[in-house]
Amino acid sequence: MDDQTAASQTAASTVLGDSIVAWLADEALLETEPAALYGELCQRLRGIGVPILRGRVGYRVLHPLYDVNAMSWSPESGVAIDLFRPDQSSGEEFLNSPINYALTHGLPVLRRRLTGETALVDFPLLAEFRALGGTDYLLFMVRFGRVGQAGIICSWLADRPSGFTDSEIAQLQRITRELAIALKAKIEHGVTQNIADAYLGKRAGAAVRNGSIRRGDGEKITAALWYSDLRRSTELADRLSADDFLKLLGRYFEMTAAAVLEHGGEVVSLIGDAVLGLFRVEDTPQECCGRALAAATDARRRLGAAPQAAAGQAIDFGIALHLGEVIYGNVGVPERLQFTLVGPAVNVVVRVQDLTKVLGSPLLATAPFAAMVPSTSVASWRPLGEHILRGFDAPMPILTI
Repeated sequence: MDDQTAASQTAASTVLGDSIVAWLADEALLETEPAALYGELCQRLRGIGVPILRGRVGYRVLHPLYDVNAMSWSPESGVAIDLFRPDQSSGEEFLNSPINYALTHGLPVLRRRLTGETALVDFPLLAEFRALGGTDYLLFMVRFGRVGQAGIICSWLADRPSGFTDSEIAQLQRITRELAIALKAKIEHGVTQNIADAYLGKRAGAAVRNGSIRRGDGEKITAALWYSDLRRSTELADRLSADDFLKLLGRYFEMTAAAVLEHGGEVVSLIGDAVLGLFRVEDTPQECCGRALAAATDARRRLGAAPQAAAGQAIDFGIALHLGEVIYGNVGVPERLQFTLVGPAVNVVVRVQDLTKVLGSPLLATAPFAAMVPSTSVASWRPLGEHILRGFDAPMPILTI
């Protein structure tokens, strides 16, 4: 290839690279999912002749379970998403990776030729890449600020025998920076969603993100209500260390709140050591009450199946179920709001849970709820009489399974 031909190809490649940069700038303003954006980018790079065998981009996320999201791409399988837990960053595989090396030494760029006289395969991952046919490895780190760990780490693996050209490296560095700009808003949107879902629940979080952020925003709904409360919580809090008590609460919520979620309910509030759950009437009252009862029996099953607790740390809890109309929305002051349930039905289910201690039954239901879930050969309702609930004048029929 003569110099004129090489210059012509470089100029053409630059024009095509500029088109990808312009496309990424447009995507930064759209709501494209990160995986779809990244997959399209890799396809476009292959389309203009950049010899991409593998691509990978990772970034930190704010999530209750994970701290890193990574997307990998290959021509055969497209985009695959991996989520990494905090403890995985101390594993041997990560510690011996080029990513950890770049992070530790603050390297914005790292390159390794995998074949030829200048080859340097100093990480186990690079040996794996070479076995796949990789010839040249590039890693770019783009930060979202002067301090902190926010940003992206993006790597590219070539399969051309001669590796990446100098022009392609410059293009990839520029394109990776533009990718970081396009992903930044999407990452921040994901963080907002994770925070809202973790602290408000998926449905309430979505409502707040969609604009229900003023006091009084809400709606009246009919729903099956669940309320559970941990037994001896004050005694346990006094006796146990803070760490042990928080672990105990974690086990309790995994039995109760997790059961609500897994049976299609919403955890509206975690009130100290109590769980207020909601099962909306979206099909029929019978269907939502059936799910609420299934969640309650599942929570009690989990308690029975739990390993024997250490002396003085045994868990027990009561559950109350009720069907009624509630107001679901924002209450508080304009500067500090809470998305929750209010109304007489909420007071009823709380008072009925108090009766679980008096009546000696860990699972109670009101007559309106029990009427929606007929007795079967597997489980039948047993009346426990009518009871005056604190704050109410009329007696309420109470039943148990």
